[in-house]
Amino acid sequence: MTEEKMMMSEFIIDNTKCFKGEERDCGDFDEWTTVIFVSAETMKGHDSGTKTEDTTPKSRPGESNYGSEGSMGRRSRDAAAFLGLLCLLLLAGTMVLFVYYNGVTVSLEERLLVYRTSNNNLTAQRDELQVQNKNLDKEKADLKRRYNMLNPTCLEAWKKFGSSLYYISDRTESWDESRQNCLKRGADLVIINNRAEQQFICTFRMFFWIGLTDRETKGTWKWVDGTLMTAGFWSPGEPNGATIDSTEDCAEVNGNNNPEKNWNDLRCSKRRHWICEKLADQ
Repeated sequence: MTEEKMMMSEFIIDNTKCFKGEERDCGDFDEWTTVIFVSAETMKGHDSGTKTEDTTPKSRPGESNYGSEGSMGRRSRDAAAFLGLLCLLLLAGTMVLFVYYNGVTVSLEERLLVYRTSNNNLTAQRDELQVQNKNLDKEKADLKRRYNMLNPTCLEAWKKFGSSLYYISDRTESWDESRQNCLKRGADLVIINNRAEQQFICTFRMFFWIGLTDRETKGTWKWVDGTLMTAGFWSPGEPNGATIDSTEDCAEVNGNNNPEKNWNDLRCSKRRHWICEKLADQ
């Protein structure tokens, strides 16, 4: 070791003790500092002939580019891994949605099948009930007809002629009141369709209303069912309401006169007996 190095070592040791607070003369600290720097320069010049090995690692050709390319490769791999994971998630989500949609579709088809089956059953039941209702109506009509035949006391006031039943009143009323009484009995004022029926009702020797009027159009006589009168059995000079008394709008029959000509027009407010008619199977 050279003298300068020894002196520097001693200085470092002594100043270390000085920093630690040992009792030593540290007054020459500044001078020794100057000596250190001077000695360092001297040592540098002294060892200038000695080769110093450069231990700093040198970069190899292409090493810098290799590091950059490696970083880019890692980023590409990370991006590819992320995209792959995203694709897997999308595929899993699609499969879940497909399974759910398929389940919902199957459930709806099953419900639709149940509803169609129920609708077909209800339709069949409705048709069956309609058939049963028609059969019951027929049975009802048949029972009613048989009941009327087996219980003549229920029809003691009714007279049968042809396919009709006739009710002959025992009191007098206006034409409108007489018709209301017939309607209450499920009938209407008598409609005379032919000569045989005319002769039958004339067997009741009285004055009575029939279902004939020209209230709607004066001089145009219609039956209570709305049909026009085509053949009548009017008394000579009748009907004369259009020329003598315009209020004579209702027709009566005088059973005491000739059945061929015993109809007369009369004021509807007059009181007469009345004859109702209905079908025998009603």
